[in-house]
Amino acid sequence: MWKLNIVSRPALRKVVSHQERYALLIIDRNLAEYDEYDFEEIAEIDPAYNDSLYESFFEREGDYLLHKLVYESNVMNRFYLLTGNSIRSDPVRGYDDISMLIDFGKFSEKNFFEKGNESELQKIIENVPILNLQKENEYYLNILQKNIGNRSSDNFLKILQEEDDKRRIGDNLKEMRIIYEQILRECSERIPDMKENCSNDYGKIIMGSQTANWLSNNRHINSVIRNFFFSIKTIASDFGNHDNKRESSVYEPTTDTVKALVYSLKDIISWFGKICSQNSKTE
Repeated sequence: MWKLNIVSRPALRKVVSHQERYALLIIDRNLAEYDEYDFEEIAEIDPAYNDSLYESFFEREGDYLLHKLVYESNVMNRFYLLTGNSIRSDPVRGYDDISMLIDFGKFSEKNFFEKGNESELQKIIENVPILNLQKENEYYLNILQKNIGNRSSDNFLKILQEEDDKRRIGDNLKEMRIIYEQILRECSERIPDMKENCSNDYGKIIMGSQTANWLSNNRHINSVIRNFFFSIKTIASDFGNHDNKRESSVYEPTTDTVKALVYSLKDIISWFGKICSQNSKTE
C-alpha cells in the first residue's frame, strides 16, 4: 500500500532506493540533529556521497535528498521540506541551491514548511488522492493484507486507483481474477474438507462450478457470493486473461464493467474476512 513518510535517519534508505513507493515525502532538512545519523550510513546507501558533499550539506541533508531525487522523477507534487527558518523573511542556508531548482521548475516555495506549522501539513496530507482512497477502502485492504499478503492488497488498491482508466480494463479484470483465485486458495486452507473436495488431480483448487457447488451445498456461501464468483471468473476469463474475439464482437467491457466487478469483489473480500475470522489455518 502507499505510504506517508516523514523522513528521519531510519528512512533514508527507503527514500533513496524506493521513493517511488511513497505518495508523500516530508523531509526534515536537518538530519544531523538526530543522534543516529552518521556519514557512513549515507555513504553505504548512496556511493556518490563523499566528504565534500557531507561538509556542503551538513545540517541540511534533506536538501541533498531533494537534489538526489529531483532529476530522477517528478517529486515536486509529493516532496516537502521541513525547515526551522522562514524561507521568505529569513532566507535559509543553501537557499541559492534551492532557488536554482525553483527557477528551473523543479521545486517550489510552496514545498517548504516551517516546523510548527502542522495545520498546513495536515491539509496536504488530507488531500493526497491515493491516501484518501486507501483510507476509504481500509477494511478490504486490511483483510487482504492480513490473510494473503501485501501484494494482494497493493494490487487491489491499484485496481481501485485505475478503475476509470479505459486502457486498464483488461489488466484490471485479470488482476481481479487473480485476487479471487488467491481468496479461494486461502479458503481451502481454512474451511474443513474444502481442499479434499475442491481440488483437481494435481492438488490445485478448481476455480469453477465444482468448488462453488460444494461451498453452496455446505452452506459456506449463498446466492450473493456464488453469483459474484461466477461473474468475476467468467468475465475476467473472457476479457482479462484471454483475447476472446467471439465475446468481444457482441459487447466489450467498459470501465462500468470494472466498477461493477469491484463491488462484487468487495463483497467477496468481506465474506473472505468472515471465513478467516471463523476458521484457523490448517497445518
